[in-house]
Amino acid sequence: MTELPENMNEIEVKDIYEKDVLAIWEKFENHEIFSNPDFEYRKHPLLPKIVHKESLMFIGMNPSFTKGSVIPENEKKIGFYQIQKQENFKDIPYFEKMKEIAEYCKSEWTHLDLFFIRETKQELIEKLSYTDKGIDFLNAQLKITFEIIERANPKLIIVSNALASEFFGKKKETKHRKLDKIWKGFDLYFDKNIWKNDVTFNSKIGTYEIKLNDKLVPIIFSGMLSGQRALDIGSLERLKWQSKMILESRTKK
Repeated sequence: MTELPENMNEIEVKDIYEKDVLAIWEKFENHEIFSNPDFEYRKHPLLPKIVHKESLMFIGMNPSFTKGSVIPENEKKIGFYQIQKQENFKDIPYFEKMKEIAEYCKSEWTHLDLFFIRETKQELIEKLSYTDKGIDFLNAQLKITFEIIERANPKLIIVSNALASEFFGKKKETKHRKLDKIWKGFDLYFDKNIWKNDVTFNSKIGTYEIKLNDKLVPIIFSGMLSGQRALDIGSLERLKWQSKMILESRTKK
């Protein structure tokens, strides 16, 4: 891990990782995904300014970009966003359901995308994962992302994107038979694995657990929380109930 100045409550992503992210974009500046003037916005990575520790962590795929939008001058090289968490503050729609779940759970929460490249269509990430150069570009970002996740030491992780779940190890035995196609590649076995004789699904809490910092951390793989493919009301209610139950059970330990 990168040697980081310690903060009791949060990780200063901007202060710690800005140079590293810019170095990635400089290294891959000649990649074809940056050559089309219609996708100029891809040249400007976006990250959270801070990530909270010991909290409920939501994981997304990458920051989106709406065609016709203008990137502010101060974000032309690299941008950092700050989530407003006050109950009476209307944040951008993407974060509202996360805030609602966290309020229901009475928990501090934080958000992190696996990748920093702005793009509306996540098919770009899938396409990049099929080429060696694309894999290197994604891997460089994931190295930072998973270092932040480990440093954050989350109480519960909710991955709110189906494709993002694959970078944790989902579909490892089916779609991604080659281990080099899964970067972090946790073993996620719902039933007992006949080769490894292992189960990583905790039936008591109804979800998987992954090892971070030598301890098991519960992780829920969910659908989208906002947009046209967002969870229906019943699924959202179950997610809220399950998240609260898990967080409360961990508090009692």
